[in-house]
Amino acid sequence: MKKLFISGLIIFIIFFASGAMTWFTIDKNKYDNRHYTKTINSKIEHLSISTVTTNVNVISGKKLAVYFTGDNKINVTKNNKRLSIKEKRAVDRGYGLNFNPFHSNNRKLTIVVPEKDLKSLNIQSLLGEIDLNQVNLKHVSLETDRIIQLKRSELNQVNIESSKANFYITDCLIREGRMKLDKGITHVKNSTLSDTVFLVNRGDISMTDMKSNNDIKASTQRGNINYHFGEKPKNTLLKLHPGHGNKEIKNRYFDKGKVGNSDNILEFYTVDGDIKIE
Repeated sequence: MKKLFISGLIIFIIFFASGAMTWFTIDKNKYDNRHYTKTINSKIEHLSISTVTTNVNVISGKKLAVYFTGDNKINVTKNNKRLSIKEKRAVDRGYGLNFNPFHSNNRKLTIVVPEKDLKSLNIQSLLGEIDLNQVNLKHVSLETDRIIQLKRSELNQVNIESSKANFYITDCLIREGRMKLDKGITHVKNSTLSDTVFLVNRGDISMTDMKSNNDIKASTQRGNINYHFGEKPKNTLLKLHPGHGNKEIKNRYFDKGKVGNSDNILEFYTVDGDIKIE
């Protein structure tokens, strides 16, 4: 009886494994990546991008170009000087939910943008990461619930909004910014920001190796604000308002919360959190 049970179990495992392998292998073909490449030769002033899970990378170049790799479809439409790029689920992609261990999400959309012509960039992604690297743009609007990175870029006006994400700003010049985040981490490094506001409900705000003259307002309901100068501060006034937390100024150049005149203001608020200036 015991041998019969073991034999039956072995037969079941063999048939189950063979069936599963066949199903996964056949289904894997439905997830084969598509490749889309298009160069836009006409003048585009407004670019709008909408994705679901595709990661979006924006880089600088001479001509506007679109490069996509993934198992979904990308629709690119042009209307006058406006270009729209939208991700849509491919009807032959297989199942609505991915149960196939052979398949991983490698969807990637790369946009090459010229610096002169483009006036506005709008990116909305449900679960895709957004990365802007070495671009010079006038108006930028970004929205996702994943990761947003701005690197080595010069931006005149930036609006970022997310319910749950992490913001990373590195080596950037931002002349006007509005960043709104419900939950997540905000990290700014080696950057110059003027007329910029960070509104965070839950999460720390960290700014390190910052330039000498920044004009920033930042608020977090539940979290700390840490600000570190990478060079000697110039003409800066501190307005620090920790609600139930503590404030600490460890930068020796400040005298009674001020260096020089008040051309630049660092105005920080917390409810349950500390504020530190170094």
